[in-house]
Amino acid sequence: MSTPTPQPFKALTSYAYFRTPIFAPFLEELHAGPAQVFGDSGAHSARTLGITLTIPDYAAWCHQHDARLTLYANLDVIGAPEATWRNQKDLEARGLEPIPVFHTGEPWHYLERYIAEGYTYIALGKLLGNPIPDVLAWLDRVFRIADGRAVFHGFGLTVDRALREFPFYSVDSSTWGSGFRFGIVKLFDDHTGRWTSIQQRDRAALLRHRDLVRAHHADPLAFASKATQDNTAAAVTAAVAWRRYEAYIRRRHGPVHIPPGPHNPVTRNGAPAAPGLHLYLAESTTTNLRRAVAGVHALQQEARA
Repeated sequence: MSTPTPQPFKALTSYAYFRTPIFAPFLEELHAGPAQVFGDSGAHSARTLGITLTIPDYAAWCHQHDARLTLYANLDVIGAPEATWRNQKDLEARGLEPIPVFHTGEPWHYLERYIAEGYTYIALGKLLGNPIPDVLAWLDRVFRIADGRAVFHGFGLTVDRALREFPFYSVDSSTWGSGFRFGIVKLFDDHTGRWTSIQQRDRAALLRHRDLVRAHHADPLAFASKATQDNTAAAVTAAVAWRRYEAYIRRRHGPVHIPPGPHNPVTRNGAPAAPGLHLYLAESTTTNLRRAVAGVHALQQEARA
């Protein structure tokens, strides 16, 4: 099994969850790694939590953390593409350079408008909840319209076939944490390109896949019984699995570069835009992100050895 090339830790953090004073020191902690941090408004989560988001508040958050955020997204309005466009321009007028967002179900001329205006890195939203064949057909049209003039971020995109077929620049996943939350150990074998799921306490399966578990910087005994169950090890294993998957997909498509243009949310502070794929772990708690950092750092050390 190959060892992935060292990459910084990558996390997606939403304003809806991280708008408190603890976020600044936590960002500093992440960047000691180093890290890439995607700032999202968390508009969907805010609706679920009953939180009202405003452009001035979100803009202030982006400005406050601008130096530590690799990029941040527009405050999008699902089902209202013109309002999303206005928010994009409003944030830009406030001295920000957010990545624009285009959603499934919106008129195609909005995507063409973003590209014509020089946006060469665009986020795609409202992908969740749609039948996979519909998502794949929609993505096919997105990439054909772009025709190399733009690259894309997939919000919440963990559809394996989509990532294997389309050369995304970046995606994020909250799915990375679903396994250990429900007592399942998810492993990725970058030799076969396949996922393996093991129910915690399934000793026969853990024994059968012990080498793959150890390749994820975990001891199979950590999942063998209730007495030895280790939540930190579970989060570490999950983060390493998704890092291995990221490296596998990156090798499949080769380096993906953001085309030059007047709007680049990554290079706004003069920082270079590293080629993709970049897979950000989306998480609402500092606890699980800290655990994930531990796993990714272990993988980085292995790659450097």
